[in-house]
Parts: sequence; structure tokens; C-alpha cells
Amino acid sequence: MNTKRLMLLFLCIGLFSCQEKKENSFLFTLQVEDPNLEQEYSIHTSSFGTEAAYSFTLDENGSYATEVKIDEPKTISLSGNFYKPLYVTPGKSLTVKVKMDDKTPVFSYEGEGAVYPQIFDQLATLDQEFSDKYEELDHRQYSLDWDTFKQELDELTEKKRAIVETKTNNLSKDFEIVLEAHLFASKVNEMNLYGSYYNSYKKEEGEADFSVPGKADFYSQAFVFDAKALASAESSNLISSYVTSKGIDQLGDLGDTPWYSIPDNWSKIYEFTKNNKNIPDDYKAYMLGSYVSSLTMALGIDGAWDIKEDFVKSYPNYNQVDQINAAYEKWEPLRKGNVAPDFEYESLNGEMVSLSSLKGSVVYVDVWATWCGPCISEFPSYKALKKRLEDAKDVKWLYVSVDEAKDKEKWVNFLAKNELDGIQLFGGNGWDTSITEKYQIRGIPRYLLIDKDGKIHSSNAPRPSSGDIIYDEIQKLRGVRLERATSLK
Repeated sequence: MNTKRLMLLFLCIGLFSCQEKKENSFLFTLQVEDPNLEQEYSIHTSSFGTEAAYSFTLDENGSYATEVKIDEPKTISLSGNFYKPLYVTPGKSLTVKVKMDDKTPVFSYEGEGAVYPQIFDQLATLDQEFSDKYEELDHRQYSLDWDTFKQELDELTEKKRAIVETKTNNLSKDFEIVLEAHLFASKVNEMNLYGSYYNSYKKEEGEADFSVPGKADFYSQAFVFDAKALASAESSNLISSYVTSKGIDQLGDLGDTPWYSIPDNWSKIYEFTKNNKNIPDDYKAYMLGSYVSSLTMALGIDGAWDIKEDFVKSYPNYNQVDQINAAYEKWEPLRKGNVAPDFEYESLNGEMVSLSSLKGSVVYVDVWATWCGPCISEFPSYKALKKRLEDAKDVKWLYVSVDEAKDKEKWVNFLAKNELDGIQLFGGNGWDTSITEKYQIRGIPRYLLIDKDGKIHSSNAPRPSSGDIIYDEIQKLRGVRLERATSLK
């Protein structure tokens, strides 16, 4: 890709300066200076779904300009060879310039909307410096004791506030709300991460989980901000996390079974949130919309459909209903009873094995990777499930790795070390492995359950850790009558 020519730059700036500003859009220009950078980019203006609102290709000079339609200030995402969230507002122009510094993108901005990403970049730099300060520790800042961590975090927040206050006179009242909410949410999210790291890595055997002081009041404090605060990515992430954070507490004692392995729990959390009078109306639609938009990843289209339909009926005027419906439409080929999309990969033995070649058996497919911790954590439950069904010759256990080609030896060694049997297939193209596109896989582990006729029984089957739930599903597909009460009620 050639460096941007100065004459073309002036031409683009002149062209945009002559255009009439529209109050439901902003003028966007991307200029990339790097001969090896990919030319395919996309702009996402919606938090929901996987479709980009704008996909484009840079010209031979590394430039692209367009008018992006938005009806309110929001955070959009620019993605290609890098990912960049950008706060934008209608009626403003924004030029994003990118230079590569040892494979690291360095951003600069021009235009009336430049002040917004400039401030967020300054805040992000402080976050990075805070983390780098402790890079020698096993878990960076999360390795500190709580009192030291909290003191350091308070000092970081004050540094951020100083940056914001120097810009206040030049900012709109709406953006001041966004920044204030951003500072609050950034601090809360960092404290919550500390708690997660502590409980995952630092907690001693027999010790109770660490509870972040004041955590019970975080959400009520976040709800005080105007809903405009949702334009901050940090704030919107905090608000949307309320659904599972508070909803899980309503599920009661689940024993050793993870809450997410029980399909009914997802609808219980939805109902709890929908009926919760403590949530401001301005936030509730966003929270439930965010939850519903990702529900297919947990339940598949069949399990998530009724919840989605209830949401659309309850919030017909929510501004992202169309995006949610569009995202669900992409899952239609994966409904129960449809012929399962075929795939074929090389097995551990060097043979090509396809899903369709296993027709006549019930097939339980595990899509995983050697780098995926949650995938690996399911293997003990997987082995227990196979042990219960060790005499079921009409069940095939099919694993598909979405590791990169360079990690094939690592995959082979991992299988040997962990004594994983079943039919082991190697995708070899990471997230570009065909199974991820055919089955709408955006996160792993992911499980598929295929019946003996080669049709989909579940495009997002229960995990092995669901115990009796997945066991009963497989037995029913085998035609085995269950003699005990099923746990699928």
C-alpha cells in the first residue's frame, strides 16, 4: 500500500469541507500508512449482531472516505488489521490516521470530532502505563495486595480526571456525562477484574472467595448517570454485566454444575432482569437487548428464540431491534431438524473425516482449541460422560480443533498428554476454519448434537458439565427409554 499522497489528502479534505453536514451522520475518513497492512476494513455502528454496517477497501493510496449514519452519539468500532473503538457524534467530521510502529498501530485524528478519540486515547495510555508498571509480576497489577492495588487505582483515576478537567470547557454536556461515567466504570471494572484474578489464582485452598468492598453498590451508583453514559464502552460493559452478575444470585445452590450449563437458567435470568423494578427503564432495554443478542451463542437459535421474541414484543421501539432480528436470521439454517452443514478435516491418523460420513450415529461435536481454558476445563466432565456411555456404539465423539496450522504439533502433543480419545480433527485455520462460519461460532467451547439422520438436534448443545442434561439428550436420540425422571424439566 503506497503512502498517502499530499495532493489527494487536500482533495479529500476539501471535498468534505464542501459537503453539507447532516445531523444523522458524520463524515469519516481513514488513512493508513503501511505497505503491508490489510486493505479490508469494516465499521460497526451496532453493539449487536456480527454484520458490519460498512465494509470497505482502502484505495491504492491507503485511504477511504464515507458518510456514516448515526442518530445519536455512540461508540463505534473500526476493524481490519487492528481494532479501534471510536466515540463519535452526529454532525461532526473525523479523520483517523494510522501509522504502524513495529506492528503496533499509532493513531492520530483530525476534524471537529477529533477531541473525543484524543481524550480516550490519553486515558487508555494511562491504563497501559499502570499495567506496564507491574509487568514483571505474574498477574501484573492484580498480583498486588488489595490495599496497595486500591491506592494505586485511586491515583490512576485522579490522573485521568485531571486530563478530563483540562478539556471540560471545550466539551458538550453530553460528552461530560460520558466521560464521568467512563471514569467510574473503568475503576469498577478494574476492581472486578482484581476479584476475578484473586479467586482464580491467588485464593488459598479452603479460603472463601474474595469479595470486592462496596461491590453491592456499584450498579446503583452506575444507574445514577444519564443513559447517554452508554456511549462509553466501559460504562455499557458494566451496565450489561448486571444481567448475569445479579441474575446468577437468584438461581440458588447449583452444586458443582456451572450455572451456564443448565439451559433453563438463561431464561430465568432474563425474567429476573425484565421484572426487576430497581433497574431504570432507560437502561433495562439496553441490558436485555445486549443479553438477547448474545443468547444464540449460549443456547442456539431454538433455545434462544422464545426469549428473543418476548424481548422484541416487549420493546418494539428499541433502536436496535432490527439488528437483533437480523443476527437471529443468520442462525435460521441451524434450527433443529435441518440437515447439518457438512465439514471435513484431517484426523489425528492423517485420514480425511467428514461429519456426513458419520451418518447413522449420534454425533456429539466439541469445537475447541489447545489455548482455550474453558474448553480444557470441560474435559474431565467429557470423560465422565463418555464413561457413562461407553457401551453406546452408536455414539461418535467428534472433536474439531480450531488451532492455527503452526500449532499442529502442539495439538498432537496435547492429545497425547491428556489421553483424549474419540475422533480428533484438526481445522488448522484458527477462526477461519469453515466450521466456525457454518455454525456461527464466535466463541469456544461450542458443542453440536447431530442425530442419526445427519440432522441438527442442537446447534448449541449442553456442555459435558451439564451432567444428566446432555446424557439424557444423547440417550433420547439413541432411542433409549429413560427409566428415571429426566432433569430437563
